[in-house]
Amino acid sequence: MSELDSMFNEFARAFVGTVTTDHEIAFPEHLRREDLDGSVESLHVVDEYLAFLHENRERIAVDERRSTVLWGGAYVGEVIRHARVGIFEWIDYDEYMPAHPHLHPLIPERTVASCAFLVASDGSMSMPLNKIARFIDEGPENSVHFFAHCDLAKRISKPRTGWWKSLFGKRPN
Repeated sequence: MSELDSMFNEFARAFVGTVTTDHEIAFPEHLRREDLDGSVESLHVVDEYLAFLHENRERIAVDERRSTVLWGGAYVGEVIRHARVGIFEWIDYDEYMPAHPHLHPLIPERTVASCAFLVASDGSMSMPLNKIARFIDEGPENSVHFFAHCDLAKRISKPRTGWWKSLFGKRPN
C-alpha cells in the first residue's frame, strides 16, 4: 500500500470511528457508524448522513466541514478501492494535474475537496472528496452510493469481500 493509500485508509477509519483524533466530523451523532462495514451498500448510510448535513449546512463549522469532506470522501474512496482490488490508488492533486493539464480549467486549484483523486490503472480518476462536498452543498442528487456504483460498474474485476477487518480493524465497543 502506498503512503497516500495508507493515509486515506486512516482517514476512512476516522470517519468510521475506529481511529480517534483531535478533530471530529460534523454532527457525528447523526452518522450510524456501526453500519459502516466497508461495503458499497453501506454508502446508503453515508447518503442518509449527508442528507442531514445538507439540511443543516449553515450550522457546520469550517473545521468540521473539512474533516467531514476529507474523512467521508476517504471512506467512499476506500470502499471503491477495495471493491476492485489492484485497480485504484490515491494520487495527490499536485502529482496528477501536471500530467493532465486539460483538467486545469475544471479543477484550477487544490482544495480539501480536490487534494487527492482516486485514480484507476487506466489513468482515469474520480473525486470522492468532491462528491461529499457537493452533497453537503447541493443535496441528494450527489448520492455517494450512486457515485460508487457507477465508478465500479466501469470496472470488470470481481468485487472483493472480507477486506474490512484487515484494514479497518475491530470496531470499538
